[in-house]
Amino acid sequence: MKPRGIGISLNADMVNGDLEALEKHLGYIAEAGCDFAELIMHGLDVVINGKVHPKRLERVRQVLEQFPLRYTMHLPYELNLMSLEKGDDYYRCFEAGIELSAAIGADTIVYHSSYAQLTKENLDYYFAKYGKMYHEQLFSILVEEDVRRLRELGLIAQRAGIQIGIENNIWYDLRYEYTYGLRPQDVVEHIRRIGLDNVGMTLDVGHCYLTSIAHGYDFKQAILDVLPYVKHLHVHDNFGKLKDAKSYMSNLPYGYGDLHLPVGWGSIPYADVFQWIDSYEGIVNLEIEFRLYPHFKEAVEDMKSLLA
Repeated sequence: MKPRGIGISLNADMVNGDLEALEKHLGYIAEAGCDFAELIMHGLDVVINGKVHPKRLERVRQVLEQFPLRYTMHLPYELNLMSLEKGDDYYRCFEAGIELSAAIGADTIVYHSSYAQLTKENLDYYFAKYGKMYHEQLFSILVEEDVRRLRELGLIAQRAGIQIGIENNIWYDLRYEYTYGLRPQDVVEHIRRIGLDNVGMTLDVGHCYLTSIAHGYDFKQAILDVLPYVKHLHVHDNFGKLKDAKSYMSNLPYGYGDLHLPVGWGSIPYADVFQWIDSYEGIVNLEIEFRLYPHFKEAVEDMKSLLA
């Protein structure tokens, strides 16, 4: 594998709009020997009411320019283009995320795959707009609308020289939430419908491992099937236990959930994974729980050895 470089993601809650915290945390990433840092849009306080604030942008750029790093951009975690109540606001924030990425030279945007919350309360709103129908029929309509919206946003990003990677995600409870984001192959089918060269997949290996065990699909085959569409890679470790005790320090002793551990700390067979994706040439972005920052440097060194 010959990746463009290695990155580490920031933690939006720990930065929380504090420029001193942003500077400190980027310093940890740079000192670890990274080429990239993945910024989280809602931790920067640059997008306000769906628009990029120029004065705030300038202050953030001054911080970013202090480091020999290049940047990628993760959109807000809750941004969901299928949301009936907030979908238009989310669309505007997605557009602003493209503008912000262009302004700081980030050529890759990560978007969590969309989902519809078909709860009893929400169904009344959906039925008022689309008519009463079975959940599966309604979700099919919402999928087509999501394709249309992502195609529009993809064209805007294309003009700015930016690629969008739709990420496979995890779900602990699927009783009321309908999504194409659970299986990587379904994400790729969505990408095919969008039909743009700059809209591909962010393959999250940790998410894939968790959901393959919980929902009974083949981990290796999923990765092999989607590899031609992968534009960005999220790498972190866990133990494949899709359970959630609601806080990190409660999950960690039992190995529960999406722990975002350094590679080698969990049970994902990464030596095999990197053989399966040997043709990948994008960024390898480490999504490590930021409380583990004292281990960033060794995590990057271990990753370089593994890639070699």
